[in-house]
Formats: sequence, structure tokens, C-alpha cells
Amino acid sequence: MLKLMMGMRSPRIASAMAAYGFKDSDLQEGWALLHAVGRVKLDANGTPATDTSTLTELDAWENRWFPIASATLERRFPAVHAQIFKNLSQTEGPAVAVSVRTFLERFDQMAQGIGSYGAEGKQAKDVLVSRGLTDTILNDARALLENVGKIAVSKEPAAPQDPKAIEKAENELWAWYLEWSQIARIAVTQRALLKQLGFVSNRAKSHAVDDGEETDDEVPVAGGLAKPAIPVAPNV
Repeated sequence: MLKLMMGMRSPRIASAMAAYGFKDSDLQEGWALLHAVGRVKLDANGTPATDTSTLTELDAWENRWFPIASATLERRFPAVHAQIFKNLSQTEGPAVAVSVRTFLERFDQMAQGIGSYGAEGKQAKDVLVSRGLTDTILNDARALLENVGKIAVSKEPAAPQDPKAIEKAENELWAWYLEWSQIARIAVTQRALLKQLGFVSNRAKSHAVDDGEETDDEVPVAGGLAKPAIPVAPNV
């Protein structure tokens, strides 16, 4: 499930899905549902070290620096802006970790002049540094991203799990997955992209080993697909 959500960040996959109404808000909904499952389980087992303050700080970083970078690049380096902010916008909640990480990865490529960024990418980096987007500021975001997902041992007694709440959260996430995974199988036709979404593995089919054919990760069951594993909270 996580592989599907990460794969949907791909511009090529997002473009194919857009024809069927897939938007940034739909991906954000998936992340929110995944976060809800983790929150229900963590509330019963311990206190997350990455509390809301970490995501709040990351969101504040995004809200401050995305507009500055966007305004600067859009006027002075429109081609660089198009690459940096392609399918990238300000978000909130768990999805902010994905958007900031994507921005940092693209910023590093731009700063090094990798690929089509070229010399203009290095020039754009210098201008952004003059706007205040220095290594120190970038490292602040990287440090926050490292904290996302870390779990601390709770000093409070563990609360009993609520099976109904867990089941409800998992069912809502599963419903989201069923809808978009089945649409993705129609919208996305290239095998390499399907592999990014987790629909194709490197395992050869048992009846066609010699042909080197690949098989789907998910095993068909009556009425649809088998549920992929949903991340569970560690015991603390």
C-alpha cells in the first residue's frame, strides 16, 4: 500500500491518473488515512516521538520557503521553476513530509546542475541562497524529516486497544486503496510504472520460469484483491 502511495508521486503516473480525476487532494487523503491507522494503534501502544509539533514545524518550513522559492524561480528561472515545482504544491498533515522531501531532492539536483538543470540550476541556487534558503535552512528541514516516524517509549501506561476504532480506520484506508489501485491498473499501462506502484514484482511465474515473466504482487481473491499489509505500530 505504501509503495502505491509513493509511486503516485511520479509525474508520469500522476499524469496518467489525472485523466480519471486523480488530484493532489486524493493522494493527500490516502496519506491522511494511513496516518489515521497509525495514530489509532499508537494511541493504544505508546506515545509517538514524532508528535504533531514535528509536522507543524515541517509545515511551517514549507509555508515559509515554498512561496519564496516559487516566486523567485518563476520570474528569474521559469524553466527551473517548472522542474522544481512540477506536481508539487503546499500540503498539510503527513503529506507535508513527502512534499518537503521531494523539494529537497530536486533542490539538490538543481544546485549540482544535474541533467536539464545545467548551469542555470547552479545560478538559481545562488539566487535562492541570497533569499535566505541557505544550507542551514535546508538542513533544518532534513533534521525534521529524520524525526518523522520515530517512536519513543511512552512513560504513560499503555491504553487498551479499541478493536472497533482500528477496524474502522483500516477499512477506510482499504476502501481508498481499492478505488485508486484498480483505477491505476487501467490508467497506467507501462510495466515499469506498474512496478513502481507495486503491482509487478521480479518473481517469475511458477509456470513460466524459463520465460522470465513477472507476476503481480497482489494475489487475486474472490471479489477483488487481497489486502496488502497495513503498517502496524511497534510495541513500546
